[in-house]
Amino acid sequence: MDAPNPRFREVIAAALKGQRLMQYLGCELLHLEPGSAIAEVTLQEHHQQQLGIVHGGLIATLADVAAGFASFTLTPAGLQPVTAELHVLFFQPGRGERLRAIGRVLHAGNRLHFAEARIVCLQNGTETLIAQATSTLALIRVGNPD
Repeated sequence: MDAPNPRFREVIAAALKGQRLMQYLGCELLHLEPGSAIAEVTLQEHHQQQLGIVHGGLIATLADVAAGFASFTLTPAGLQPVTAELHVLFFQPGRGERLRAIGRVLHAGNRLHFAEARIVCLQNGTETLIAQATSTLALIRVGNPD
C-alpha cells in the first residue's frame, strides 16, 4: 500500500506527543509502514487485574493503538482517523513479559478505514495469540492540514 501523505511519519510523531494514555501505560510504537503498525507494552504489575492476568482494557487499548496507527499511515493530509467501532475477541488470559499488537489496514476508503489487530503475549521468546480485534475508523478533518 502507498501512503497518501508522504509525511505520515512526521504527522504521526507529532500526534504521539499528545497520546498521554500511551505514555502513561508505557506503550511504544515499534513499527510503522503504510498499512501496518506494531505497538508494545512491557508488562508490569499495574497492568494486571485481580486474578494476576493482563487487564482486558489494556488489551483493547493496545489493539486500538495498533489498528489506529496502521490507519493513520494511510490517511491523507488534513485528516486524522478516530475509532468509530472496536470489537475485541479474547481467546485466553494474557500472561508474559510483553504485550504486542500487530495492526493492519484491511480497507482504506475515503471516509472510513477498516483495520484489524492481533494481540500476542511474549514470554521467554514464545508468542501466544490472546486476542483479535477489528476496528472501523472514521477520517475527520483537523484544524492544521499536515
